[in-house]
Amino acid sequence: MSAYPPADDRLRHLLAQRINCHVDTWKLAFFIAGAIVDDPEIRAEMKRLADAHASGQPCGDRNCRACFIAQFATTNQENPS
Repeated sequence: MSAYPPADDRLRHLLAQRINCHVDTWKLAFFIAGAIVDDPEIRAEMKRLADAHASGQPCGDRNCRACFIAQFATTNQENPS
């Protein structure tokens, strides 16, 4: 992994890169990303998702691609056509 962005600020940078496609300036994207990263509810949800995945359990988030794929693969194995 590269030294930039620093590991302790990587999430903010990754979010800002995505947001930057939809706003006028990098500074605004970085500000929005900072607000997202600092939000305690978002942090708690990210921890819940990570804990579920780390324990091998589905996270329950309908937008989680990994859990969707795992559920779909299990469903297909139980009911082969």
